[in-house]
Amino acid sequence: MKEEKPLVGFYHEPDEEMVKEYGKWPLERRAAWLFAGLKMRMLLPKEVREVQDQFRRGER
Repeated sequence: MKEEKPLVGFYHEPDEEMVKEYGKWPLERRAAWLFAGLKMRMLLPKEVREVQDQFRRGER
């Protein structure tokens, strides 16, 4: 039996309906949405981005 690791850091699991709705978006809209999120993140101070990355890696 595989041992499950406890969830650490940031965790988000979209439900099936969210995934289906996102899949209906045209490719250009999905790309623009992802690019806008990246641009907003890059406007954050470097220290904040480093903390976010630590959460993503499960280090906090």
